[in-house]
Amino acid sequence: MLETTPEPVYTTRNFSDRIKARARATGHTAQTLGQETWNALRIILVLLVLCGVGFPLVVFCIGQVAFHSQANGSLITDSQGQVIGSQLLGQQFTQPEYFHGRPSAVNYNAASSGGSNIGPTNLQLLNGNGSEVTVAQGTPAPAGGTPMAGKKNTYYVPGTYLGVKAYADQFRQENGLAPNTPLPADIVTASGSGLDPDISVAAALLQVNRVVAARQQLGGKNATITPGQVKVLINNATRGRDLGIMGEPGVNVLELNIALDKAYATPPAHH
Repeated sequence: MLETTPEPVYTTRNFSDRIKARARATGHTAQTLGQETWNALRIILVLLVLCGVGFPLVVFCIGQVAFHSQANGSLITDSQGQVIGSQLLGQQFTQPEYFHGRPSAVNYNAASSGGSNIGPTNLQLLNGNGSEVTVAQGTPAPAGGTPMAGKKNTYYVPGTYLGVKAYADQFRQENGLAPNTPLPADIVTASGSGLDPDISVAAALLQVNRVVAARQQLGGKNATITPGQVKVLINNATRGRDLGIMGEPGVNVLELNIALDKAYATPPAHH
């Protein structure tokens, strides 16, 4: 004979006890959840204060005390305290009485730092990234365009990077160098940032005669300048290898030109 389990008998009291027990369990769960949420919020607040306030404040104080110039952009000021540049950012110099920096694919625009992105196997590295533009007959020539021989209504428009050949010809011509004078690579190629503040010592020395001749023509204190004196200024503006082993020594062009003006007077309308 099969045994059967009697069905539980539910009474009003039993039902009430079950409701109370479930309510107590729910209340305990809510209390635990609230406590864990508060613990999580406290951890977030502590980390926010440590990482969002404390750590940046410590780094800021260390920078201002131990590395004040670097932390503020390595800025260079004139005798009146006006900011005229940074040791880290190159500027474009075109006047003959100043040393000139490297070519720049962004025309030394600090707001659009970048390189030409032209690889060593690309012919544009030598000839520039200009392009041929054909216009309809009677249409004005594009700005800066040069007519292409044998191609009607077609012009060559130079790009932002003129190419090693053009930069080499330009550098030799402005410095009175022979067409076969060897040139350091940095003075005929653009840097990756377009804002390189340094040139090689060799590139600076090749400009000495031009700078001296141009300043002597200005007269006044500039008339006393000599190549030997300028070479001393070049040496003073030369930075050594990074960590003593990496890279090559470089001459900071802006600092060198400032030293020139300080020692031999500022040319009129300089830039």
